[in-house]
Amino acid sequence: MNSGVKFVFILIVSIELTFILNARINFIVAIIAAVYLMLSRLTWQRYLLLVLMPILPVLGAWTSFSTYGTHNMAIVMATRIVAYIYLGAAFSFTTNMVDLLNTLEQKWHLPTTFVYGLRGALTFVPRVKQEIKTIHIAALMRGEHLSFYSPQLFFKAILISLQWSTRLSTAMVSHGFTENAPRTHFQSVVIQKRDWLIAVSLLVILQLMIAYL
Repeated sequence: MNSGVKFVFILIVSIELTFILNARINFIVAIIAAVYLMLSRLTWQRYLLLVLMPILPVLGAWTSFSTYGTHNMAIVMATRIVAYIYLGAAFSFTTNMVDLLNTLEQKWHLPTTFVYGLRGALTFVPRVKQEIKTIHIAALMRGEHLSFYSPQLFFKAILISLQWSTRLSTAMVSHGFTENAPRTHFQSVVIQKRDWLIAVSLLVILQLMIAYL
């Protein structure tokens, strides 16, 4: 499914769950999202994360609503949290963010400057992590130990990031980037009719479940 269509679909489902006090609907949505994640062949670390992540918020919601609310409301809130977590994972763990940004730019006319800013940030994340490791190792060679919360460590990383952003901006301008100007694309995004058909069909099924369960 196209990344943009998937984003809209999951957003609509999440909003609907907010206004529905039905534990069975929450449970079914969570199961469907979990099956989708199983079929996506993620790493075992991510599957372990999906098992452990809901435990604390579910226990918190269950304890709170069981103590100060009703047993039925506790079940609804606990299952809703699981559904939200698995829906979010179904999007974030299976979606290429570059493809999503390309769809937002080309099909939904998100400002090009905003899209390229986000793409630049995504590109910088692994480089910043590597740079922090390099700074940490360089400090150890000088006999200094920089903890992960050391201001000196992050100050140096921020300075390097500012240098990268300036270079990136200069490179984009030198290659002809102009804000709000028409642009061609090396890879055009095409949303298949099948993607919309799948999303609409699943939404119709959800409405039927809400009406009859």
